[in-house]
Amino acid sequence: MNNHFGKGLMAGLKATHADSAVNVTKYCADYKRGFVLGYSHRMYEKTGDRQLSAWEAGILTRRYGLDKEMVMDFFRENG
Repeated sequence: MNNHFGKGLMAGLKATHADSAVNVTKYCADYKRGFVLGYSHRMYEKTGDRQLSAWEAGILTRRYGLDKEMVMDFFRENG
């Protein structure tokens, strides 16, 4: 079994920019969710602005067609 969430998380932590919705269609929802969380966490570490990173996570969640509740839970539990 592959850890798609973990792979997406690591990709998000390393990414310099977020992919377009067209470029992520080949990935499963777990990978995309991991990417969104990794990318927004990296943004928070760079800027120190939690609100900005949450906003970006929301934008990417909508762009990638993810379940917003699953992404929002991350921000609630780690706030």
